[in-house]
Amino acid sequence: MVCAALVALVSCEKQPVENPSNEGSEIVFNLSATHPGDTKAVKTGWEENDVIFVFIQGQTAPAYLEMKWDGSSWVNTSKGLSAIADGSVSMRAVYLPFGSGATVSADGSGNYVFSETYYTYYLTDQQSFAVSGGVVTGTFNMEIPENYVQFFIEDASAADGGYTLATDAVIPVGVASIAADGTLTETSDKVAGNDMVGYAYGSGAAKGYLFSGKINWTYPPISTVSGSGAFYFAKTKVSDNSRADYFVTGKEIESHDAIKLPANSSEYNGATSDGLNGKWVPVGSDVTVKLVKGTTDLGTWYTCNYGQSVPEAVGTCYNFNDANNLGVSLPTKEQLVTISENCSWTWVSIHGLSGVVAKADYGFLFLPLWDATGDPFLDTGDYWSATPNEGGGGMAYIIFLDVIEDGSVSHSVGLDAWGESYPVRLLHTPPTP
Repeated sequence: MVCAALVALVSCEKQPVENPSNEGSEIVFNLSATHPGDTKAVKTGWEENDVIFVFIQGQTAPAYLEMKWDGSSWVNTSKGLSAIADGSVSMRAVYLPFGSGATVSADGSGNYVFSETYYTYYLTDQQSFAVSGGVVTGTFNMEIPENYVQFFIEDASAADGGYTLATDAVIPVGVASIAADGTLTETSDKVAGNDMVGYAYGSGAAKGYLFSGKINWTYPPISTVSGSGAFYFAKTKVSDNSRADYFVTGKEIESHDAIKLPANSSEYNGATSDGLNGKWVPVGSDVTVKLVKGTTDLGTWYTCNYGQSVPEAVGTCYNFNDANNLGVSLPTKEQLVTISENCSWTWVSIHGLSGVVAKADYGFLFLPLWDATGDPFLDTGDYWSATPNEGGGGMAYIIFLDVIEDGSVSHSVGLDAWGESYPVRLLHTPPTP
C-alpha cells in the first residue's frame, strides 16, 4: 500500500501544469513619466506629491491608476481598477499642475471627469504598454499640448484664485473629460478675453501667480499670426475687484511661451516723483493716470469714460451741449491736440471690446471705440472737447479716432456738428505749462 501511494505521488508530480492566465489577477505597475524638457515653462520639473492620473482602456469609470511622485520615484496605486489580461493595453496619462488633489468620477456617459475644472495648461501622453505575467512597465513622455502659453506675475503673498488676468490674445482652456478609449476633450465654455485664473506657484521672492490658456490666433483680427506685437492685459484682484492694466508693444506670443509680466508691486503712480517706474496702471471710475513724454507733462486723465468703471466701457454718448452741461470739465481742443501729437496710437481689444491705446513714455489710456462693429477697419471712436468752433456755426472740436486698412489708427483733432453724439473722457489735471 505504501509503495502504491508513492507511485501515485510521483505520477502526480510529473503531470504538466498549464500556465495560468493573468485574467483575474492583480497587476503590478512599474510606470514612470518624463517632464517636458522645454525650459521656457514656469514649472520645469516634478515636485513632491505631484499626481499623474492614468486612465486605462477597458476599465470602467471612475477606476484609474494614481502615479504620485514621492520626491525620488513614482508610487503607482490602483484606484478601483479591475483585472487586466496579458497583452497590450492603451493608457492615457494626465497631469494637472494645480490639481493633484482632484478626485475622479464618472459623468454618466462612460467618461472620466475631475472634481474641479482647472483652467490652466496640463501635461498628457497616451501610449500602449505590454502586460506580461501580471506586470506592466513603461514610461510616459508628458508634454504640454500645442498653443498653450503661460504668464507669471511675481507676488510673495500669492494664493490660488487671488487674481485673474485677461488678454484677448488668449482663451482660458482646461480638461473637460477623458473617454473610455483615452480621448481627451478640452473645455469650450470660454472665449478670448475671458479671465484666466491665477494659481499660486513658487516660494519666497520667486513666488507669484501663474496664468495660462491657449493662443487666440485671430488676435487681432487684422493679423494672420499671433498678433500685431501689441498686447493689452487686464489684471483684477478678486477680493476687492480692483483692477490694473498693462500695455506692451513690439512683442509676439508663440506656442509654449512662458512670459514674465511685471510684478504686482510694479504699480504706476504718476502723482509722485518716484512713481514713474511702475508698469501696471490702476483703472477705475475715479482713478486717474498721468501721461508723460520725456519730461513733458501731457496731463492727468481719467482712466475710464464718464460714468464708467472699466476702460473698455463706452458709456453714454452726448451731444455737445449736453456733454458740457454735465457739471464736469471736458478737455479743451489744445489738450486733445497735446495727446494726439505726443502719444502713439494702437488698435487693440480687451474683453472682446475694441479700442485704441494712447501711450506716452509713462502712462497710457484705453479709449473704447464707440462705433465698434467687430471689423477693425470700420471701428471709429470720436470724443468731445469743451471748445466750440471759434467761427460759430454749431461746430465744436473733437478728436477723431479711426482704424485704417493697415491696422494703424488715424487720429486728429477737428470739427463736428454740435448735434452729433459722442462719449466723454475727462481730463483731471491739465498739463503743467
